Amino acid sequence: MATAMTSLNTKLSVEEKNEFVRCTEALGLTPSAAIKVFVHMFNECGGFPFEVRRPISTETTTYLSAADFERFSQALDAPMPAATRDLLEREYSWED
Repeated sequence: MATAMTSLNTKLSVEEKNEFVRCTEALGLTPSAAIKVFVHMFNECGGFPFEVRRPISTETTTYLSAADFERFSQALDAPMPAATRDLLEREYSWED
């Protein structure tokens, strides 16, 4: 009994498609074969077969003005308040 086949379509920029075709050819594959490998592995893994994360460095970077940086830098050199030191030196126990 033959397996029923279906198509999967997506839109890419011309640059993305051209780079994909170049990369698949370098691996000795067609773009269609590479997509089939991806779909097979996605299904096999129950999700992406590789780590998918957003770059956090650009989203969490805070830039300070020169004056703010100077104040921050000076605060780092200031003596630590006793209450803060006590909290940092305290031994914590995590009980249920």
